[in-house]
Amino acid sequence: MIFDYRDGRGSDAPREFLNGVVPGTYLMTDEYAAYNDAVKRYGLIQMACWMHIRREFIESAEVNSQKEFSLRIVRFIGQLYRIERFAKKKEMTTEQRLSLRRAVSVPVMKKIHDALISVDFVLLPQNRITKAINYALRNWQKAQVFLTNASLPIDNGPSERVIRDLAIGRKNWNSVGSKRGGKWMAILYSIIATCKLNGIDVDAYFRDVLMRLAMRPENASVTDLTPLEWHKANNGGKLPDLKPIYPSKN
Repeated sequence: MIFDYRDGRGSDAPREFLNGVVPGTYLMTDEYAAYNDAVKRYGLIQMACWMHIRREFIESAEVNSQKEFSLRIVRFIGQLYRIERFAKKKEMTTEQRLSLRRAVSVPVMKKIHDALISVDFVLLPQNRITKAINYALRNWQKAQVFLTNASLPIDNGPSERVIRDLAIGRKNWNSVGSKRGGKWMAILYSIIATCKLNGIDVDAYFRDVLMRLAMRPENASVTDLTPLEWHKANNGGKLPDLKPIYPSKN
């Protein structure tokens, strides 16, 4: 996993970071408008994360903004996730997963959409439920993309869980001190996230690697000290034995 630090939040950051990506590549994002230029420029297929959509209705229910309706939508979304868990449990191939999504997920998606466009209450601009419904409808086309390709995930959950530490840290320190500090922080988080995604003990990794770095010449190669290479060196040349983060790679 890679983190990239930028001074601002403009469209130049994703445009530069994604430069060279093959047209037709899938990109899952939130609603942040800065991605739009890169998506159009490079011909990317933008996806919406169902975790974000679900969160909107959970927050609506938590403040009792049309709580019954909000929880109804959450239950519908829960059905989509149960279908994904079933496919994973059965270790379905991409073809089987695609057939399952078309047969079962598509009707659930229709139920969600029908409910969103036919509410029987007034949608006041300041109400939390209005925000949730509008968010879902604005992103509806992108939210359906995962149905077209069985190798695509329903959400960006693995990345969301990994960056949770970053979000917590960001609240504890409001700045990284400098542009150079920000870049080093991005590198550090990239290493930590890679360790976590591959089940590598972060503390053990850094204790060993930092000692090795201190004994090497300044310009010496460090390719053998990346998380995966370090794991291989300490496990008989074997890579981490983990299941794919996202759906079947078959």
